[in-house]
Amino acid sequence: MKTVTIALAVGLLLAGCSGSSDDAPAPKQTTSAAEDQSRQAKEQAEQKAAADDELAEAVGDEAEKQRGQRVTITIKDGEVTPRGERVEVKKGQRITLLVTSDADEEIHVHSDPEHTYQVKAGGSIEKSFTIDTPGQVAVEAHHLDATIVQLVVR
Repeated sequence: MKTVTIALAVGLLLAGCSGSSDDAPAPKQTTSAAEDQSRQAKEQAEQKAAADDELAEAVGDEAEKQRGQRVTITIKDGEVTPRGERVEVKKGQRITLLVTSDADEEIHVHSDPEHTYQVKAGGSIEKSFTIDTPGQVAVEAHHLDATIVQLVVR
């Protein structure tokens, strides 16, 4: 009988210790998983913002290239304006020369490849080109032997 009593007591003790897990608090792992998800969402948002900024910059650069750089040139009474100015342009950006002259003139663009444009006395021309190599490119009035602008290509 003593053995049966001890066996019952041990059985009750074991049954009491196993208890239900319904009343137990949520494991810390759930909080950690939520923190991981929050961190990942934040990282993804930062990566998206960086990608959006990069795209906006690329689109802005492309729009600027399409808009291009215009250089207005006037040849009058044996003088050219502008004369020797530096003009900043981006590699691949469209450059348009608007030339008005009271004398026949030949405009040279010393790029690779070179460009040569003729303007007649009393006339005007509008010519566009791009430069794909960084550096300085002289635009000159041949007959006047004058540098009109230095294109600084970056």
